[in-house]
Amino acid sequence: MPSARNPGGCDWSDPPLVLEQDGPDLQVRGLQVAQAVQVRIHDFGAVSLGYRIPFEGPMEDLAALSTALIAHGGLLQDGRERVSALLASMGETVRRPQLRPYVEDYLVLAMEGPPGVPARDLLARLGEADVARVLRAEPAALSDEEVHDSLAATISYGPGDVAVIDWNAALLLDAEPQATIDVLAFANVELLEYRVLDEQLDVAMDQAHATLFRRRRYAARLHAGRRDMERLAELQTDAALLYEEINNALKLLGDQFLARLYRLASRRLHLDAWERSTLRKLETLESIYDKLSDEQNSRRAELLEWIIIVLIASEIVFALLGVLKS
Repeated sequence: MPSARNPGGCDWSDPPLVLEQDGPDLQVRGLQVAQAVQVRIHDFGAVSLGYRIPFEGPMEDLAALSTALIAHGGLLQDGRERVSALLASMGETVRRPQLRPYVEDYLVLAMEGPPGVPARDLLARLGEADVARVLRAEPAALSDEEVHDSLAATISYGPGDVAVIDWNAALLLDAEPQATIDVLAFANVELLEYRVLDEQLDVAMDQAHATLFRRRRYAARLHAGRRDMERLAELQTDAALLYEEINNALKLLGDQFLARLYRLASRRLHLDAWERSTLRKLETLESIYDKLSDEQNSRRAELLEWIIIVLIASEIVFALLGVLKS
């Protein structure tokens, strides 16, 4: 729900299905994972899982917890089991179901400071070096350059909130962090889908190059080429549709702060680089498909020309035979 601070909020072209499930009986460094897991199912095939771990303690313990949570085997296994169960329960409603190995884990540290204390002051009290270690999940001290880079993407709406966004984690000092968490979660889903899309495009391009060089016999090229182009067109269409669904899923209408937050998160996750790479591969695939189509059309035209030549030659031969017989 949009808040007073975020009147526009998130507008989904097709909102994800949100489920609440019982949490796992799992502990991380002695802390119990909360007994509720939020599951978001997106119509383009991605599933986002939200685990919560209540924490209270010094920054040193938080840094150790952050390190333990990165690629945590128990959480990853629990997540895959949940998604597998979802796929099995949804049956034929899912087109071409497949559980891919890709996972994007992201840590969000949500804190609420004492009333009346500006969030930026509280962030300074936590210590830049310690905050950077937590965000980078690094048990050892970081260099000044790493600390500066880790804290470079910082954004606030007012004196009572601040968000520090890094590529693998974010720190939120905010009494109402949910809208920010939603945007960060979607940015990570987008990154995950770009990885899947990149794999699909690589497969399509490999198949396109194989089509160009595989067949040797002229007759086989006409029939096999048509089948290869149909498969290539299907891969190309699937990739283009997935790209459009990803880019049109979330609209931040009427909320300039969330829009700026999303752009900041996109830069930290390098989504612009993934998008440029995707567009280049789609354009390359389109170019290869056009060349294959032109080649097939040229061969068909050449074959028709030879058929016409053979027919004309046959008519001449039959005419000469008729003259000789007479």
